[in-house]
Amino acid sequence: MALVTTDYLKPITFLVVDDKSYMRRVIKSVLETLGAKSIEEATSGREAMDTIRQWPPDIVLTEFWMTPMNGVEMLRAVRTDKGPLRFTPIIMVTAETRREKVIGARNAGVTEYIAKPITAKGMLLRIREVIKRPRPFVDTRAYFGPDRRRRTEVMAAGQDRRGIGERPPPVEKEGNEGLTQEQINRLVAGDSIKDFGNR
Repeated sequence: MALVTTDYLKPITFLVVDDKSYMRRVIKSVLETLGAKSIEEATSGREAMDTIRQWPPDIVLTEFWMTPMNGVEMLRAVRTDKGPLRFTPIIMVTAETRREKVIGARNAGVTEYIAKPITAKGMLLRIREVIKRPRPFVDTRAYFGPDRRRRTEVMAAGQDRRGIGERPPPVEKEGNEGLTQEQINRLVAGDSIKDFGNR
């Protein structure tokens, strides 16, 4: 199914953070295809923080692994800011899909998490979640970020319906093996790991 481009993302400002120029171009191209007009770029978390303070974007899309400040370190810096920047939606767009890394990003306050290789449909689905269904922020001693309790059926509704109704496979991957996008969605949505085999 072809995506119909509209002006849906035209008023939204984006910051794309990745140390690889070709990935910034790919993400920027996808955003432009979806109708985005205002897109800035940064090559590291540190550069992104400087940009965010001077030009606060509506949504940040960031890679996990960068130097000198990676995506999770940048995420923590944004979430610990004392001003309105701490509420900035941050979408991790990365090939890093190991369970412990996804959980680390979730616990640092990531808004959404997209596994590379990306698709325009997958990116639009998560951007729509941020725009149309913003989650309230939770502020406790141990955590500041979007409420992690979210019904995972919302994500499934925008995906291929052939798998709806079936139990997702249990998460048994360890070490260097990564999670699927569906498993990542469920972790970010607040499901505990033990829940994967029970649904």
